[in-house]
Amino acid sequence: MNRNQTRRGLALAVAALVAALAGCSREPALTAVFTYSPPNGTSPLAVRFDAATVPATQANYEWDFGDGTQASGQDATHTYRTTTAATFHVVLVATDSVGRSATAGGDISVNASPIATPLVRFTWPFHFDAEGDDAANLNDEYFTLENAGTTVVDLSGWTVENERGVAYHFPVGARLAPGAVLTVHSGAGHDTADIFHWNADAPVWNDRSDIAILRDPTGNIVDVYAYDSC
Repeated sequence: MNRNQTRRGLALAVAALVAALAGCSREPALTAVFTYSPPNGTSPLAVRFDAATVPATQANYEWDFGDGTQASGQDATHTYRTTTAATFHVVLVATDSVGRSATAGGDISVNASPIATPLVRFTWPFHFDAEGDDAANLNDEYFTLENAGTTVVDLSGWTVENERGVAYHFPVGARLAPGAVLTVHSGAGHDTADIFHWNADAPVWNDRSDIAILRDPTGNIVDVYAYDSC
């Protein structure tokens, strides 16, 4: 072997060694993975999500559940509600401490509930004009809902809003039995099974005219109550 061939062989060996060393020092790619259960079912469907990274490392996890809601954390539970059969695409983004990020996705199929739409509606009294100064007597401003159906209605996530878009959100666990009524006062107070409080800091309802809109958790309008005192 002549000297030029030797030098060429050495150069190739050094280049291979440098490449190998560079490969050893490079951070491996980050991969995000997650499992979920159940993958399908009937609305309302509660799904449990569990995430991890490969290689395993400390990471921040951000979830997009595909229905307009998000959450953070390695584990999450989300309830899907829909009035029509739908498939929701879930996206997970994992980011580790050195800034590497990875994305994973999956689909949840949800069937519409076979239960008929509940007959929840506004009923009398709807006391939009409190006695005296409305701002000083917020709890004398209130509306009433009744369940005219035959099944208990879970009002978790339901809303009532006025014509200006100011909304009250029913708390998780609020329920309305068949034939029962509940009252929502504009002021503050202790909630019970049939009395709730908006905790507004100003009157909610216009004394002359307004529109009350009742929506279910998916945003569908269930009932509308309009009044004009003139």
